[in-house]
Amino acid sequence: MTNVTKSEEILLGIDYGASNTGIAFGRSGLAAPLEVLPSKNIEGLIGHIGRTVIENKVTKLIVGLPLDWEGKETSQSLKVRQFVKLLKIRLKRPVEFISEHGTTKEAIDGAIKSGISMKARRSNDSLSAAIIVKRYYAQ
Repeated sequence: MTNVTKSEEILLGIDYGASNTGIAFGRSGLAAPLEVLPSKNIEGLIGHIGRTVIENKVTKLIVGLPLDWEGKETSQSLKVRQFVKLLKIRLKRPVEFISEHGTTKEAIDGAIKSGISMKARRSNDSLSAAIIVKRYYAQ
C-alpha cells in the first residue's frame, strides 16, 4: 500500500466479544458506530465483516485488545488474537490493535449523556468500536 495518512484511511473498528461484536467506521479522523453482530458463529461473523470491508473499501481494521488496568493482556486477549488471525487470513487487510480498556464504560457514559434509552444502551458494542477507532486517531 502507498503512504496513506491516517485521515485518508478507511477504517473498520471492531470490538470482538464472546456474545456480540460491535463494528464502527472511521474516516477522515471521524468515527461512527455501525452495528452489533452476534459472535457465536465465527464464520458468519467473519463473512459479514468481510462483506462490509469490501463494500466500503476498508483499508485497515482496528481491533480492540482487552488489557487489564496495568496494560497487561487478559485471557480474553488470546481469544481476540485468535479471531484476528482468522480475519487476517480471510480479509487480507492490515490489522492494528488498540487497548479497549475502559471503552464499555466510556460508551455507556456517552450514551447516557446523549439521552440514549437504557434498552438501547444494552447493545453498546458498536459505540465501543467507535471509541476504539477514535483512540487510533488520537495516538
